[in-house]
Amino acid sequence: MNHGKGEGKLITLAGTIGAGKTEWGKVIARHFEVELLEEKVDGNPFLAKYYEDPERYSFHLQVFFLNHRFKAIKKAMAHPNSVLDRSIYEDAMIFARLQYENGSMDEAEYETYLDLHENMMEELNDLYKQQVLFKKSPDLMVMVHGSFDEVMKRIKRRGRDFEQIEGNPGLYKYYQDLYNLYENEFITEYKNKEISPVYVIDIDKMDLFNPEDVEAVVKGIEETLKRDRGFIHPEELE
Repeated sequence: MNHGKGEGKLITLAGTIGAGKTEWGKVIARHFEVELLEEKVDGNPFLAKYYEDPERYSFHLQVFFLNHRFKAIKKAMAHPNSVLDRSIYEDAMIFARLQYENGSMDEAEYETYLDLHENMMEELNDLYKQQVLFKKSPDLMVMVHGSFDEVMKRIKRRGRDFEQIEGNPGLYKYYQDLYNLYENEFITEYKNKEISPVYVIDIDKMDLFNPEDVEAVVKGIEETLKRDRGFIHPEELE
C-alpha cells in the first residue's frame, strides 16, 4: 500500500493464546506514544461458555470476537496512530478455520461466518476508498511467537480458570492445533497475501521485563518500518 502524508501508523499484533500479545502491545504502544486497542476478554459473554461447550458456543464466540474486532479496527484505521493487540486476519485464517476442522462449527455456521467476515473486509475497503478510513491494512504485523512449552507455561501462569488444561485433554489438543496453525501456516499465508511486513518477537528469547530486550524489539520494529514502509514516524513523509 502506498502511504500519503498524514496517514499515521497502524501496528497489529498476532499470536496464539497466551503468547503475550497484549503485554507486548502495551510496550509497543507506549514506545510510539499511541493508543492500544485491546481484544475484549472481560465482559465477553461467550468465552468461558465456549471452553465448557465448544460445539454449542464456538460460532457465538467467533461472531462476538469478529464484531468487536470490526469495531476496533474501524476505530484504529480512522485514527492516525494505533496499535491493535489482535488482527482481524487471524479470525478467519486461524480461529474459525480450526473450529470448523475440529467439528466445533458445522459447515453452515462456517460458511456463514466466512461470508460475514468477507462482507466486513469489503466494508473496510469501501470506507477506505471513501476516505472515511486512513488505511485499509496495517503498516506492520508483529508476530508474538515461541515454543509450545513456553506458551503453555504462560497460560498456566496467567491463571484464567477456563483456560487451564487439567482434566481437559481436549483443550490441550486445541492449544496444540492452534499453535501448529501459527507455526506452520499463518505467517506464510499472511506474507503470500502481501498484507503487510511482519516482525517476529521470539518469546523464548525476549523478556518484556528486561529493558535490553525491549530496546532490541522496538529497534527491530523501527528498522522493519523504515526498510519496508519508508518511515518510522509518519511525519517523515512530510
